Amino acid sequence: MHLDHIAVCVTDIQASVDWYINTYDASEIYSDATWGMVEIGRVKIALILKGTHPPHFALTQKCSIPSGAKHHRDGSRYIYDTDPDGNVIERIWWPDGI
Repeated sequence: MHLDHIAVCVTDIQASVDWYINTYDASEIYSDATWGMVEIGRVKIALILKGTHPPHFALTQKCSIPSGAKHHRDGSRYIYDTDPDGNVIERIWWPDGI
């Protein structure tokens, strides 16, 4: 298990992608009008719109995928857990163990 990404809420995906690129020399992994992903060094940051996903951090899982896991459009599977203080942790499984 390892940290896959951290997701933060933004109001404008493209403006945020541009800001991370210009401010931190990030690399754009993906972006559209609904979400984006940038990488700074070896840290991925998902840029999400409020109400689409909760702010969270994600841990890549290597175990078998539970039957209750949902599908992301990028082919990954996921489950959101909530700790006792309400923080959201995403367990994520990538196709072919990516």
